[in-house]
Amino acid sequence: MYVSTLVVVGLIAYSDLAAGHGAIVAATGDQGGDGTAIGIDASTPRDGTRRRPFQQDTTRFQGDQADACGETLGGGDNDVESGTAAVMAAGSGTLPQVSQGGQVMMTLHQVNADGAGPYTCMVDPTGTGTSFQAMTVTQQVPGNRGRERDGEATDFPLTAQMPAGVTCTGTVAGQTGVCMVRCENPARAGPFGGCVPVQMVQTAGATAGNTVTGVGTQGTAAQNLNTVDTTAQTGANQGTTTNTQENTNIGAVNGGNTNTQPGTQTNANINSGTGTQTQTNDNNQGNTANTDADNDANGGGFLRGLLNGNNRRREVLIHVRRTDSMAKEWRRREVVRRNRGQLI
Repeated sequence: MYVSTLVVVGLIAYSDLAAGHGAIVAATGDQGGDGTAIGIDASTPRDGTRRRPFQQDTTRFQGDQADACGETLGGGDNDVESGTAAVMAAGSGTLPQVSQGGQVMMTLHQVNADGAGPYTCMVDPTGTGTSFQAMTVTQQVPGNRGRERDGEATDFPLTAQMPAGVTCTGTVAGQTGVCMVRCENPARAGPFGGCVPVQMVQTAGATAGNTVTGVGTQGTAAQNLNTVDTTAQTGANQGTTTNTQENTNIGAVNGGNTNTQPGTQTNANINSGTGTQTQTNDNNQGNTANTDADNDANGGGFLRGLLNGNNRRREVLIHVRRTDSMAKEWRRREVVRRNRGQLI
């Protein structure tokens, strides 16, 4: 009889030890939404540690579902499809929303001592709970090897980050883009924890290319097309801008003549991300209209005056020379007349 009593006590102790002791009772993503682990019953009280009723909806990764999403005392095996639908029905109707490389923020309720941390988390991009890869835990539950008596009947934050480059591809409970996040502790009677279905959403910054009007500074876009002329740009920009405008050359030439000519300027801007833009100016409007005709039109009067003055001087010199010759001729004739008078 004494032996039988010991066996009964041992079986009771073992059954308590095998019960689930840590439950993920809330979850959200970096893009919003809400949810819980599969198998969570919101009516379960959270202010005690005993098997009934406090441990009925906590998950233990044992039995047939040890490598998937585990089991609970109250509901048995955690089925991904029906469990995800139940999570949505119990919440706002949307799963936790995460971005690529984003975070899942969870609340871990530690029922008793062996529901403590540290917890490891992993994600299955297919949403089926069958092919997991490691996540980075950025906010940890306290504990040593899954035990911490001071944390009994207490909520702790648990945060895990999606691996870089992972895209959620699962279709579960009518939802697309679903991943399954699994977190567990190393308790010997466990592991304990849970599977949280999340949904990946496309954020505004994850676009293939942007079209920008103005200065082409857009560091996170694959391609920017600039529709105005810029002479200095930064970022991974590639574009060709052509500006056609009328160029006016005003040149003050002799006599105050103003020469205005239309021209065409083409700016070919190519920036491949080096921050330097080359501007090619093909301006077919050389200020060559100031020809001899313009000079003649503007300064012709002065030049003609000079020429006329020179001609005048030549005429005076010719006249003087002629007058001098005539005077000499007159004096010669006068001498001849005088000589003739003397001869007479």
